[in-house]
Amino acid sequence: MLTSISSYLFPQLSILHVALLFILGTILSCSDDQNQNLSVSESPIGIEWKLISNFEPGNQLSATLSLINNGSDRLPANGWTLYFNSIRIPDLDSFPGDVSVSHINGYFFKMEPTDQFVGLEPGEQLDIPYRAQYFAIKASDAPEGFYFVYDNGSIEKVPAVSVRPFEEDEQVNRTPGDQTPVPTPEQTFAKNERLSHLENNALSPITPTPVTYLKNDGEFRFSDVVRMYADPAFGKEALNLGGSLMKEFGLDIEMTGSDEEGSDIYIRKAALESKSPEAYELDITSDGITVSAETSSGIFYGIQTLRSLLLNRVSEALVLDAASITDEPAFPYRGMHLDVARNFQSKESVLRLLDIMAFYKLNKFHFHLTDDEGWRLAIDALPELTEVGGRRGHTETEENFMIPMYGSGPDPSPGASMGSGWFSRKDYIDILKYAAERHIEVIPEIDVPGHARAAILAMEARARRFLAEGDSIAAEEFRLEEPEDKSSYRSVQNYTDNVINVCQESTYRFMNLVIDELNAMHEDANVPMQMMHIGGDEVPHGAWEKSPACKQTMEELDLKSARHLQGYFFSRISETLSKYNITMGGWEEVAFRETEDAQTIKPSFQDSVVPYVWSNIWGGGTEDRAYRLANSGYKVVMSHASNFYFDLAYNKHWQEPGFYWAAMMTTEEPFSFMPFNIFGMAATTNYGTRLPDDYFDDKVRLNPAAKENILGLQGQLWTETVNEPGRMEYMIFPRLLGLAERAWSGEPAWSSETDPSAREDIRVMAWNEFANRMAAIEIPKLDQIYPELNYRIPVPGAIIRDNMLHANISLPGFVLRYELDGSEPTAESPEYTGPVTIAFDHQPRIAAFNTSGRSGRSVQPVRRTNL
Repeated sequence: MLTSISSYLFPQLSILHVALLFILGTILSCSDDQNQNLSVSESPIGIEWKLISNFEPGNQLSATLSLINNGSDRLPANGWTLYFNSIRIPDLDSFPGDVSVSHINGYFFKMEPTDQFVGLEPGEQLDIPYRAQYFAIKASDAPEGFYFVYDNGSIEKVPAVSVRPFEEDEQVNRTPGDQTPVPTPEQTFAKNERLSHLENNALSPITPTPVTYLKNDGEFRFSDVVRMYADPAFGKEALNLGGSLMKEFGLDIEMTGSDEEGSDIYIRKAALESKSPEAYELDITSDGITVSAETSSGIFYGIQTLRSLLLNRVSEALVLDAASITDEPAFPYRGMHLDVARNFQSKESVLRLLDIMAFYKLNKFHFHLTDDEGWRLAIDALPELTEVGGRRGHTETEENFMIPMYGSGPDPSPGASMGSGWFSRKDYIDILKYAAERHIEVIPEIDVPGHARAAILAMEARARRFLAEGDSIAAEEFRLEEPEDKSSYRSVQNYTDNVINVCQESTYRFMNLVIDELNAMHEDANVPMQMMHIGGDEVPHGAWEKSPACKQTMEELDLKSARHLQGYFFSRISETLSKYNITMGGWEEVAFRETEDAQTIKPSFQDSVVPYVWSNIWGGGTEDRAYRLANSGYKVVMSHASNFYFDLAYNKHWQEPGFYWAAMMTTEEPFSFMPFNIFGMAATTNYGTRLPDDYFDDKVRLNPAAKENILGLQGQLWTETVNEPGRMEYMIFPRLLGLAERAWSGEPAWSSETDPSAREDIRVMAWNEFANRMAAIEIPKLDQIYPELNYRIPVPGAIIRDNMLHANISLPGFVLRYELDGSEPTAESPEYTGPVTIAFDHQPRIAAFNTSGRSGRSVQPVRRTNL
C-alpha cells in the first residue's frame, strides 16, 4: 500500500493526548521500583528505512521510512503517535499526505496521523518519503528508537529498524565530490598489499615498545612455587604481581622477608638515570627476575611488562628468555576519555577498561560524567540530578525524567536501555580506588556551561518540588536557568535549552556544591582529586544575549559581547578549584577568547587551565591550535579528533557504526600520530581531496622550547552511537593499542624524515611491524585475559584473479576462513593459507577469526576478468 503524507504543521495536542500525558505522567512519576514494571510491549509494526540519495538540493538527503504491519490487527486511522530519534534532522515540510511530524527537542520527534490516513491493514506497508538535513552514509545515521503511544495509554516499542543496504554512489558518498573510497573487498585487498606477514621473532615482544630491549643468552624457568622479595615501599605492587601470577598462571607465591634470601623475583627500590618518575628496569637472568624503580608507578609498569612477557609464551611451560629492559614514558599524560552521559556504560565495563589501560601503561582516565542527555553521578544533596537527569523515557514535559535520545526508547528504568543509569557514591569511590591501585588518575568531567541540559532540567524539577512545599527560597537555591531569559539559540545537537545561566549566583552555588561533593568522594577514597575537567565546548551563539541577569553582569564587568561571559564563568570556576589545589581542565575553548574576526588566546589562564585540543579536521583551518597554545605557555593535551576520536567509524562502509565528521579512523591513525610534526600526517581532507602542498605554510609550528608543554595524548570515546552491548569495546579496541604505543613511546622515528615519500615508506614499515604485533602477540593476550572482549576483528581484503581467490588482512596474523557456496564462514570452515582455486559456480565468502573462534564481518569478492 502506498500513500502520501501531509506537510508539517504544529498541531495542538488533542484532548485524548492531554489525557494520555496525564496518565503517563502519573505512571512514570512513580518510584523506580514501579518504573521497573512499566508495561512496554513489542509492536507488531515493523519499520524499514531506505536512503534514496545524499545529493538532494539544499544540502539534504532523501529517504523512505516504511511502516509494515506484521500483526493480525489493523493499525487504526487515528489514536496513536509514533515517537523516534533522528540525528539527521527531518525537513518537516517534506512529508507528504497522511501524517504530520513535529520536533520536540534535540533529536526527538513524533509522527501523528492526519485525517487523510486511512489505517494500515495486516500485511500492508506504508512508504513515507521525506528529506532530511545533510547526508547519511551509515546505518547508524538512520532514525532509531521508534515506539507507539496509543490514546488508551498503551506503549509499544518497535523492534530494531531494518536499514536497507547502501549501494549506489549517491548513497555511499556524502556529495558528488566525495573522494573517500568505500572499502570494497578489492579496495581493501589492494590497501593491505602494503603489508606482509612477519614471524614473531621479528616483532617487539612488548607493547608499548620499551626504550631498550636486549635479549640475552639463557632463560628463566618458573617453578610451581615462586619466591618473591619486595622492598617494603612496594608492598601493594608485590601483591598485584602475586595476584596476577596466581590468577593468570596458576602459580603459588611465597614472600621472602629479606633481600638476602634466595628469591625468584626481586622488586627493588633503586635510583635510575631517568628523570621520569615512571621509569623502570627489568632484568631477567637464569637465576631470577629483578624489577627496579624509584617509585611505585615505575614498579607497576615494570610488572606490566613482566606480565606481558609471560603472556607471550607459546607453550604451557612458564619460561622467559633472559633479557635486559630499560623503559620510561615519553609523555607524563597518557589518557583515555569515556563518555557515559550520552549512553550509560556499566561499572563493570569501566573497571575492565581501567584494567586494560593499566596493562598498556595509560595513566589518565577522563571520566565524562555529564552532558545534555544524562547526569551519571549521584550527588546526595541533589537527588534530582540522577532521578531526573539520569533517566530517559517517554515524556514530552520532562518533569520526572528526560526525553529519549539515541534510540533509548520509552522505559526510563535503569537497565531498560543505555539511556538510563548512574553511578552511586559508592560506585564512584570504588572506581577511584580501582584506578588508583592501577596508577591511573581519574579526571571527572562536569560539562558546563553548554552541554548541561540534564543538570538544568534536574534543577528545575528540584525547584518545582520546593515550590510545591511552599519554600520559594530553597526552590531558587540551585537553579541553572533564568525564567526571564528570552535568549534564542540552537546547539549543535539541536537543543534550544542546554546552556546554564552564568550570571546568577545560584549557578555558582550549584557548581560549588558539586565540586565539594566530588572532592569529598575523592577524599573518602583516599585519592585526592588533582584535576577536574569542566568541558566548556560548543556553547551556541545566542546564549545569554537576552538574559536580564547577564545584561547586568556585562555592564558591571564592561563586557561588549555575551560571548565573553564564558571567560568570566571559567575564571570563577578556576578560582573555586584553586582553593582545593585542583587544576581545571577544559576543551580547547577554555583557552580562547572570541573576537570579531578570529579566536585569540587568553593570556591569563596558562597557570590554571589545561586545554585539551580536539577540533582537528585536515583542511578545517584549526590544525595548529595545539601548537599555538603550547607556544603561548599552556600545558596541552593533544586529543585530536583526526587521530584519537574513537567514536569515528573505522571506515566508510555503511555497516561500520560511528560518526565521520572529522575522519574515518582505523587503528593505524592513532599509531601514526606525530605529536611534534602534525602537519606531516595530512595528505587529504576528510572528503579525500588532496591538500595543496603549501596548505600548511602559514600554520604555526611548535617551538622547540615548547615541546615540554605538550603533556601528552588522549583517546576519546563519545557514545552517541554506542547504544548496544559490546559496541563500547568495538569502538575502543584495538585502536587503544595504537594510542598506548604513541603515548608511551613518543615521537616516531619517521617524523624527522623531511622527504614525504621517504617518510611514508618508513612509517608503513613501522606500521607493518605493529600490525603484525597486534594480531600475533597482543590480541591473543586479550583473548586469554578477557575472552568476552568485543574488540573489532578486521574485515579481510579479497579478490578473484585468474580463477583464484586471493585474500589478506590489515592485521596479519588473524586466521582467515572461507566458504565457496556463499554461506557465512564458521570456525570450522577451511582456513585460508594461500590462493584458492575458484570454479565458475563458486561464490566465495571469507572472514577473519580470533583465537576463540569469533569472527568479524565477512566479505564476498566480485569475480572479475583480466586482473
